[in-house]
Amino acid sequence: MPADALPFAGIGFRRVSSPDRILAAGILREEARRESFSGVGFARAERPAGFDRFESWIRAGRHAGMSYLERTRGTRADPGRLLPDARSVVCLAAPHGRLPAVASDGAQLARYAPGADYHGTLRQRATRVARAAVRRLGAFGYRVCVDSTPIAERSFAAAAGLGWIGKNGCLIDPERGSYLLLAEIVTDLDLPPDEPVAERCGSCVRCLEACPTGAFLEPGLLDASRCLAYWTIEHRGPIPDTVKETIGPRVFGCDICQEVCPWNKPLPFEDAEALRSLGEGGAKGNLPPTRSEWLAMGPGQWRRRWGTTALNRAGRRGLQRNAAASAGACGDTSCLAVLDRTAAVSEAGLSDASGWAKRRLAGARRLGASAANSERKTQR
Repeated sequence: MPADALPFAGIGFRRVSSPDRILAAGILREEARRESFSGVGFARAERPAGFDRFESWIRAGRHAGMSYLERTRGTRADPGRLLPDARSVVCLAAPHGRLPAVASDGAQLARYAPGADYHGTLRQRATRVARAAVRRLGAFGYRVCVDSTPIAERSFAAAAGLGWIGKNGCLIDPERGSYLLLAEIVTDLDLPPDEPVAERCGSCVRCLEACPTGAFLEPGLLDASRCLAYWTIEHRGPIPDTVKETIGPRVFGCDICQEVCPWNKPLPFEDAEALRSLGEGGAKGNLPPTRSEWLAMGPGQWRRRWGTTALNRAGRRGLQRNAAASAGACGDTSCLAVLDRTAAVSEAGLSDASGWAKRRLAGARRLGASAANSERKTQR
């Protein structure tokens, strides 16, 4: 197996010498652009600025049921635990879909979710960057990281000058906004670090005010136990009734705090048309499933169409649980028949949400029938 195919490629081989650091940085930038990364920057492989706040957030229990964040917090701030002798972090950013992913009944997916799972595609692109640099520079040590690898990716991206962390906790690129996916190459190369970008949110609090559940306790401080993205993606099992009531049309994730951000400028007409022609998100003819379609979806259909997307994080039953809750919250009586079946399944989250939705919808139907009878009597 070639050295650059290994997780810690190049360890024990010749390392690029210190005088070559500018050359190495230039080559990595070239290769990142070749792989269509919109942003590339370099940070030191050391504890990033502001990480104390993350640790305080964990200690306060604001991470809800995401226990993996607590277990890996030491590694997230220390790239040396991912790669021995790490000296630099190459931070990469790539834009994801910006068109709303909305079904014909109004059910919504997070914008990044409908396409191929970025965990695989982004990792492949970042790995090609590192391997191309090895071919041009000689062997060096590196490890590619994407999301599921425990690294404080937004903090390192901010340190590398790719943007600033906004009040909604997202990395914001002043040119491209926050609809971004991030990847990192931790390396033993000594690369010249980039300067951070100054925070430019100013007095704007649109993201904080728009959150339907009041999940932001203060600028930059999210209570995950109130966040709809947490409940519809990360959480397993039944969703509390108080959360179901606020879920609205969202069956996977929530983009509201990004939708209202003025840095996410509307797409030029030509760009939007180009994305539609590629079938992105909610493009005509490529709409995501409705709530009733999610609820009726079998395992084979799920695997063929959605099993290789980021939706797999929640799984078929998780999406169906969310669709059931959304049906109840939105008064979608077209789902009543299929809810009878899903209320009887053994998976607790789905059966609970289906039963709750059935009760809500039945009550709404009775109220509607009563109002119609009253109106007819009045007309007589």
